Amino acid sequence: MRKARPQSFGVIGNGHLIKLGHEDKPSPVDQNYESEFQRADDAFPSLISWLDGLDRAGPPFEAARHSRIIPQSVTDEQMATLVKCIVSLAVRGPMHRERAVAVAEHLRGPLPERERNTLIGLNMRYSYRDAIKRLRGRGKAMVIYSPERELIFGDGFFHNILPPTPHVLNPKILAPVTPWLGILYTQPMKYRVDPKLVTLTINAEEADALNLAVQVYAKDHLFFRSEKPTMIDAYAQDKHLLFADDRNAVDTLIYEIPGVGPRDTSLDFLRS
Repeated sequence: MRKARPQSFGVIGNGHLIKLGHEDKPSPVDQNYESEFQRADDAFPSLISWLDGLDRAGPPFEAARHSRIIPQSVTDEQMATLVKCIVSLAVRGPMHRERAVAVAEHLRGPLPERERNTLIGLNMRYSYRDAIKRLRGRGKAMVIYSPERELIFGDGFFHNILPPTPHVLNPKILAPVTPWLGILYTQPMKYRVDPKLVTLTINAEEADALNLAVQVYAKDHLFFRSEKPTMIDAYAQDKHLLFADDRNAVDTLIYEIPGVGPRDTSLDFLRS
């Protein structure tokens, strides 16, 4: 366990530079796309303030979950900002960065640092631009409040915005944003548009299940404020793992968002 200021977490020097010139010399074709992510970073304070002021269910938090899901009004612009912010977290994370060069390293072995960073940068920029273009203002979102248990963060978290696939079907993200607030987003193949946004206040047991999902997707680092998580076997494998199918706590929540159809169970017998 190591203590650090939040602004020190996850810092990668020159992480948004694409150096296309030879060796270490600057080139006219070098690119810096920091400004694209800076717009998302600048939007986070107002986004969190807005989400923290939304209507939500009060105790008892052990009441039936559907009774704690409350529809909210949201503009297309607010929805676009929400998506832009959480996609920026997914694309900049170490899990996405490692996937960006996984195929090349599998075929060629370890890459020189400069070439590796260039491939990562090109994939990050493309993934971010493509996801924002396709998802902006559409889909369904659930704002999750956790008053009884802190939400943890990691160097990987639940999402399927991963290279090299350019167009992810049924994109979904669960982004822990603060220790008490998370955002669940999805754009199913079929769904009823309204409500676009709902809130849910979760209890301690539900928070534990979502924190477990973070450990499945994380590899080297877990971040917490004051409640140290108990590490599970999946995290101890030192890999960015994925859930094998949609029978998990996060997907279960997605299917409970009003307007999202029920899970298709017709092929469950093949997964047994």
